[in-house]
Amino acid sequence: MLAATLLAAALRAFHLGAQSLWIDEAFTWFGAEVRAPVRLAAILENVHGPLYTLILHAWGALAGDAEWALRAPSLFFGVATVPALAWLARRWLGRDTAAPAAWLAAGSPFLVWYSQEARNYMLLILCTCLAGVALLGSGRRPFVRALGYLIAAGAGLLSSFSFALLAPLHLRWWSMEDLGRDRDSGGRGGRAGPAGPARVLGPVIIGAVLLLLLLPWVPQVLRTWDWRRLDPRPAAHVDAAPLRGSTTYHAGAIPFALHAMAVGYTFGPSLRELRSGPAGAAVARHLPELAAVTLVFGWLGLAGLAQLARRRRLLDGLLWFGVPVLVISFFALRNFKTFNPRYLAVSAPLVLLVMAAGLAGLRRPLRSAVGLAVGLLWTVALAHHYFDPSYGKEDYRGAVRLVAERSRPGEKLLAVGALEPIYYYYRGPLPVDQLWLGFTSRPGRLASELDGKLAGARATWIVLSRPEDLDPRDVFARMVEARHPGAEEFRFEGVRVWHVKPGSAAAGASP
Repeated sequence: MLAATLLAAALRAFHLGAQSLWIDEAFTWFGAEVRAPVRLAAILENVHGPLYTLILHAWGALAGDAEWALRAPSLFFGVATVPALAWLARRWLGRDTAAPAAWLAAGSPFLVWYSQEARNYMLLILCTCLAGVALLGSGRRPFVRALGYLIAAGAGLLSSFSFALLAPLHLRWWSMEDLGRDRDSGGRGGRAGPAGPARVLGPVIIGAVLLLLLLPWVPQVLRTWDWRRLDPRPAAHVDAAPLRGSTTYHAGAIPFALHAMAVGYTFGPSLRELRSGPAGAAVARHLPELAAVTLVFGWLGLAGLAQLARRRRLLDGLLWFGVPVLVISFFALRNFKTFNPRYLAVSAPLVLLVMAAGLAGLRRPLRSAVGLAVGLLWTVALAHHYFDPSYGKEDYRGAVRLVAERSRPGEKLLAVGALEPIYYYYRGPLPVDQLWLGFTSRPGRLASELDGKLAGARATWIVLSRPEDLDPRDVFARMVEARHPGAEEFRFEGVRVWHVKPGSAAAGASP
């Protein structure tokens, strides 16, 4: 356990601040208001992990807001997840799965990714493990068990409201007859779960306390999302416009989520490949890698599911993975929320536990061979994560450094796409403005808005990033190139920069 935890710390600390913050991490930085007084209004407006934001605010007062400092809490939660997952494995599946679970948690590229990101997902995963440990504890100490679960579940909900997707599973665990079973002896014997009134009143009391905990955020939750989208009736008042692109759901969403939980986002097609072009073409370019992942993890997953069936845990697994998948898929189909593997973070521990059960059920020679295959695939994925910029986050740091070094008085900076990373990296004297990419659906309006943003400045530095959602056909980039052919252009990973001067405009370019 110590060796696995030390390995986890090393993998998560290595290159912690090497990549730029991406847009969601910049949102976290903006919301944490590092080195500023805590504002209750800002906390209550945060519906994407208020607890993590408070932790980051307190930590930032000591460590500052450099990239490594903003990501350090996630690193800590990621390292703590190793013994937590092993503890959960021992209680849920048996002692023989604890060591495989620890090593899998230590090396998982999916967990390493989120342990190096200034977001709330590793805290959510840690709370998921600890809540399960509390529920699967001894039924003879109901108060201790309930208090431990209440703390872990409260922290989980305030890390992400998606923690609530585990409610059916947790209700089952609370009422299980074989709760606290001694699985070190092969699952024989055991202690009964809560009996009598405690079995019914316990969940009611805990649920009421958790609802009271969430109550301050309810008004903001009701304002933030368009709940009418969830109405299955085709009513005229429901806005059917998609959130991003042509749809928020894809037939490959669930396979991609399983792929990401198996090998992370840095094996096979990169996220930018999938976002910037036809997904089928990106998949075709990486068929050998995807075949290897399917062979190794598909076989290991089936072996793990067989072990869950032998240990009578298949229903648990269905609730743990099936309910979150169905809810998130429904949200995506109704254009309420996009489908993303990170929204299934509460199910990530299950995927690793299934793999741990599969390894534990193999004989030693075969277990070593499968473990070696997993290790080789993960080594390649982690090498891409650390050293291959094409798999990394957008290089806002390099783009903004160029602007800071080459800009002159009288110029301005125009952010197109993501604005928050620009504010994080650019602390210079140039005025910063923004252009909304949604105007690409009306090219005439886009041209007019662009001309208005460029007017009055000696020159303008245009920084374009993340155009895939609102501008998948690169309308804005082609317009800049057509209307300002003399502008200097610079390319960074995921970011394009133009230096537009008044003399660079093409003849007759005005709308």
